[in-house]
Amino acid sequence: MTFKNDTTKAYLDALDIKKTLESNSLNDIKRVHGGSDNEDTLEELITDVVSFLENLTEQLQGDYN
Repeated sequence: MTFKNDTTKAYLDALDIKKTLESNSLNDIKRVHGGSDNEDTLEELITDVVSFLENLTEQLQGDYN
């Protein structure tokens, strides 16, 4: 696989994780970071990951067009 394909797959996998969290009502679980609770929720974390991967995927598509 190429970097572009790997990035696209990671983006689609992250969307699947986001949908899975939503459909199982797991969005409000608090993030644990370094062994301690944090104010961030799983929903906020996966939204950040999806946003990053979406932007990266768009940039890569622009680079290859």
